[in-house]
Amino acid sequence: MTILIVGGACQGKREYAQKAFGLNEREILPWNEEREEASCIADLHLRVRACLEKGLTQQEVLEKLLPFCRGKIVLCDDIFCGVVPLDALERQWREVTGRLLCRLAQEADSVIRMQCGLPQAIKGELP
Repeated sequence: MTILIVGGACQGKREYAQKAFGLNEREILPWNEEREEASCIADLHLRVRACLEKGLTQQEVLEKLLPFCRGKIVLCDDIFCGVVPLDALERQWREVTGRLLCRLAQEADSVIRMQCGLPQAIKGELP
């Protein structure tokens, strides 16, 4: 089962995932680690950025991260609001992250948006 939890920074995504799904810290994979046994991926947006900084194309990022996220709880910050950045990498980061989230949301069993610490089901049911 794939569950996508999105929302702004510091909106309670991690805390909600831990409580709702009974996760401990070891089960939450930081963005800079590559363990397959983790059941939750934190900070997907930072993982996307790291891939782009290594020179991966949008297609390569999607091909790498879509399979990696399947069957897991995925936490990602909403990085799409505000002024459009002047820096090309910053714009690419927003675009690739958005495209990845669209694909994940289509495939996910559940999509949850966190706002002010409150979960809202966008797709599926809240646990």
